[in-house]
Amino acid sequence: MSEQGFSKIKNAYVAFALFGAITASGVSNADFPTEKSLTLVTPYGAGGGVDITARVLSGVARDNIGTRVDIVNMEGSGGQEAINHVLRSQSDGYTLLITDYGPLITTALRENVNYELEEWAPIATITEVVPTFFTRSDHEIQSVSDWVDYAKENPGSMSVGHGRHLSVPHLPLILFENEAEIENIHIPTTGGSEALAYVLGGTTDFGASVPSTIQSGVEAGNITPIAVASQERVASLPDTPTMLEEGYDVVLPAWYTIFAHRDVPQERREILEEEIMSALNTEEAHSLATQSGVSLTLRGIEESSTAYENTISNIKLLLDDIEDM
Repeated sequence: MSEQGFSKIKNAYVAFALFGAITASGVSNADFPTEKSLTLVTPYGAGGGVDITARVLSGVARDNIGTRVDIVNMEGSGGQEAINHVLRSQSDGYTLLITDYGPLITTALRENVNYELEEWAPIATITEVVPTFFTRSDHEIQSVSDWVDYAKENPGSMSVGHGRHLSVPHLPLILFENEAEIENIHIPTTGGSEALAYVLGGTTDFGASVPSTIQSGVEAGNITPIAVASQERVASLPDTPTMLEEGYDVVLPAWYTIFAHRDVPQERREILEEEIMSALNTEEAHSLATQSGVSLTLRGIEESSTAYENTISNIKLLLDDIEDM
């Protein structure tokens, strides 16, 4: 990512105009002030994939809509701090959650949480992301095949920073190890930016994250992406093979989606959907996304809701399979 592009993402604030009559509760447009800021809460730290994606949205909304949007990072309690903050917020459509499936779905399927999965209503999906394995450009191992060979000769000697336990980057690592019949030391982190820092600093041999997190390191020549867990190669990393190409059936893409609590009136959700999709369907948005290593895969309420329900079913099956490994 260029310095100019990164600065624009990090510093931009934005806006949304929430137009039209809003209603089920009898709230009119006059009662829904456009000067009030919108808050997107993420369960990850700054610099990770979800954060970067959220800031692509904030970076373009200034020129397309009209009130400020604040990105708030709450990575505490495995992401539950962010989710609970949105749960406790007034259901007026001004405080929303942006996340992948890890903190929201996987945690809810494995632990006691303060919500039911049915309580969350998808508003818009910004992108689909692909878990990516990477290492330092000066590391002795620069390919999946060399990684597997070394790990088989030296069990448990290689370390991988992967985000939280059973997060979007961690699940493909578990599946890869099972298929390759190898063992690595798993190092949990708070998210992609910390996993990247661990690799760059030599704390871990490998990292597992998403393309947008490692984009700047790849461009600087410090990071080598060695494989992506997708059906096809990723546009932002065209020279990086898929795990399928390397001989391992590890295909586990994920989404970054904006959610409202189901108590937010449907009419407000539809207005948010329209404004978000409009802001991101611009040349400026696509340009900024490209600079950030984000591939825009826009979906509205209907498609995002279907993807959400399918992901819940798929993660349930995957967790059952992992427990049987």
